[in-house]
Amino acid sequence: SVPSGTVAALSANRIIATPDEWDRAVADTSGRQLILAGPGTGKTQFLAARVADLIAAGSPISAITVLTFSRRAASELSERINRLLDRPVSGAIASTFHGFSHRLLEAKRAGGGETMPVLLTGPEQVRVVAELLAAEDPTAWPLTFRPLLTSVTLAEEVADFVMRCHERLIAVDELELMARARSDWRALPAFYKRYRHTLTASGRIDYGMLVAEAITAAESLDQFTHVLVDEFQDTSPAQVALAESVARRWGNLTVATDPHQSIYSFRGADIDNVSAFVHRSAGQITTYHLSRSFRVPAEILASAQRLVAPNSDSTLAHTPITPASHRGSVSVHTFDQRSAEAEWIASEVERLHVADGVPLTAMAVILRSTRHLLPELSRALDRRAIPHDRPDTRLIDHPAVRIIGDVVTLAASPQTQEADLAMRRLLLGPLLRLPLGQERHLSRLRRTTGAGWPDIVEQNLPHASGLADLARDPSWAVATAAVDGFWHLWDRLPGLVGLVTDPARHDYRLAWSSFSRTLERLAERDPATSLLSMLTTSVDGDFEASPLLTFTRSRHQRLVVTTLHQAKGLEFDVVFIADAVEGVFPTSRRPRALLQAEYLSDGDISPTGHLAEERRLAYTATTRARRQVTWTATTAGIDEGER
Repeated sequence: SVPSGTVAALSANRIIATPDEWDRAVADTSGRQLILAGPGTGKTQFLAARVADLIAAGSPISAITVLTFSRRAASELSERINRLLDRPVSGAIASTFHGFSHRLLEAKRAGGGETMPVLLTGPEQVRVVAELLAAEDPTAWPLTFRPLLTSVTLAEEVADFVMRCHERLIAVDELELMARARSDWRALPAFYKRYRHTLTASGRIDYGMLVAEAITAAESLDQFTHVLVDEFQDTSPAQVALAESVARRWGNLTVATDPHQSIYSFRGADIDNVSAFVHRSAGQITTYHLSRSFRVPAEILASAQRLVAPNSDSTLAHTPITPASHRGSVSVHTFDQRSAEAEWIASEVERLHVADGVPLTAMAVILRSTRHLLPELSRALDRRAIPHDRPDTRLIDHPAVRIIGDVVTLAASPQTQEADLAMRRLLLGPLLRLPLGQERHLSRLRRTTGAGWPDIVEQNLPHASGLADLARDPSWAVATAAVDGFWHLWDRLPGLVGLVTDPARHDYRLAWSSFSRTLERLAERDPATSLLSMLTTSVDGDFEASPLLTFTRSRHQRLVVTTLHQAKGLEFDVVFIADAVEGVFPTSRRPRALLQAEYLSDGDISPTGHLAEERRLAYTATTRARRQVTWTATTAGIDEGER
């Protein structure tokens, strides 16, 4: 393993690339290259220009692969490449590691006459793990874990542990060696082997296995003459191995990185990948430093660099950056109550928008956690009628989709308390809009006569007979593909047309449209999943594990309220970094998980390493701003103690 901070020592061929020298640097596409690029220096634009240059020089698009961390980054990179081409191409040019792996395995299996395994989402993976744990022999597990074998908590822990093993390409025999030194891991190698066998036998695959299998499949590839990787500091060891495997035949591998923005260790990212890449190149590497920031002015850049200066990995950074020419500012405001902090931020957003003409879309409030200040902040913004989207919003929680969920519950579990609650929401909600007195009358009939809801609705609400039909026959919800069940409900549920055409409920139409597209993607991935199963899994899953269920309204004139991790890759004129109080941001040391999967890594998992990543988060948040950064914190209060 190569210690952090060794890039300068290992890379001999280092070239400063000013904007005037970009053309020459972009055209130099041979061999292994490291693009070190600070915030706003045009890293993504540089990669897009290199791809466009390759295509203009005659390389077919099919011979170039561009890999990046997130779907949003892949989409943006593809758009930039298309804008630089004389003739834009259809489809995405850049893709995520998982998307590329899926296409690679799909093509290989199709060539061999095999079908592609069903790809599990995060919540689906936890459910598989839970089923296997429930059937485990308790005596094989340490005594402290035995009472937890049927709990969701342990299922989530084990699922995360398995994913970490896949991300680090740890085989069963290697895990067995590790487990000899840790009694709390003694049952994990056998479970790991059984889990992999179960998925293979049932025609399923998780995201970790997907990348691991793609590495092997890529070894025989000679298609890709050039491989480019963006956000290299956010890659896992398995993703690095995939990029290396794809590039092995032709040897043209370009990786772009800003090590100061390595903030995803909780998802398997390893900052030492940058140093290890240079070390593996054995001197046969060219390092380009992009030296001019087009976004970040001197005042903001200096503040950001001071934040990460104490980090032991600071020598990984690029050479000094020439800041953007415009002026910027950084300020700190402290308060004695969270409510005062939230009110001040809302009033400043209002002042900047109304008095200074700053568009709401050019401002962002960035939070380390959604658990503390967010509710108070959202209320303060609502009181001023400032439209905003909360970062904890999920499509599955939108009132429009909740209607679908309530009808599914009514049909699938008709004699339960959950069905009664779902029916009450339907009766009083925007779909049927019954007065409270009439709803109570129907509920009394349900209790006193024992009649089912389909009969009560049919006899008392003839205009809602479609709802009675849906509740009487649940096959559309439990035995039909989710997307088909949705359209069956759509054709028969009364009141939907009125909601779709109501100008005041435009977001309902957007939510249903987004939900239907999600179901269509689900049908392509797993046509056997029913609407009931899909909704149950989605409700149980957390926000980070269910990215396909994120509901995002139009960003037109809406303030961006987001988390530090979600803000990665975005840019604004004005940024508020809120709730920056010790224990929240920086967080206290993350609590150790039951299985301590972090010990699978060779990285720095000490409190010092954790604080270094918190500093990198602060650096990333600060450099999202073009003109103004404002930090806020509640330093003392009745409910805060002394901070």
